[in-house]
Amino acid sequence: MKITSLAAAGMLALSACGTTTAGSTTGGSESSSSASSSSSASAPSSSSSASPSAASSEGTATSSGAYTAAAWALPISDAGDKLGTLKGDSFSVDIYQVATDVASKDSMFVDKETKENLLKKGAPVVYLNYVVTNTSSADIPLSHSLVTPSAKYTDWKYLGGMPSDSSSDGYKKHGLSSSGTKLKEKAPFVLKPGESFNIAENFAYTAGKETEIKATLTPQDAAGDLDHDKKETADTTVTLK
Repeated sequence: MKITSLAAAGMLALSACGTTTAGSTTGGSESSSSASSSSSASAPSSSSSASPSAASSEGTATSSGAYTAAAWALPISDAGDKLGTLKGDSFSVDIYQVATDVASKDSMFVDKETKENLLKKGAPVVYLNYVVTNTSSADIPLSHSLVTPSAKYTDWKYLGGMPSDSSSDGYKKHGLSSSGTKLKEKAPFVLKPGESFNIAENFAYTAGKETEIKATLTPQDAAGDLDHDKKETADTTVTLK
């Protein structure tokens, strides 16, 4: 497994690419950054976050199956097929394929040359849930960016991430959240040793595809800023069911 720096994905006018940094391990929002291909494609920025309603919580962590949820985290689900695990120096991410569904509307991502929408209404999408665990012996203070894994097919010809369904309804339908935290909770989100939280995403679905999952952890320092000197990035490859 390699731990590498994660290039920030932004809104991209698409140009040919194929960059990844890989490490091997066991194997709500429109979370895609943008799309860009060798034939070139473009997409405006879009982002949305979905989170089941929950009261703010203070106090101790709670047990949720095999995981211990942090006090600020939503209940953890290990439903679905476990596809694999990626591991950083101080954290791990268990990857679950929870459900497939269809896009509720056209995405905002269009190939520049073909003018084809990269995720049309009614096209299949897949929901992955990521359970992030602090595997170190020290507290990890996190900002609102938490640890946000993202998926991309290994043969994806567009720069950045993949288009997704930005509607919150699908997350609610499948008992998932694209935010990871309870409402009204404030940073820093301290993830204690052995504690976990979960966060989900959806994207255009093709069964049997090899998919690279990347995750970046950037802790928050005492001043409330991101401590980039302690940033960790890890990745792995899984195969969708």
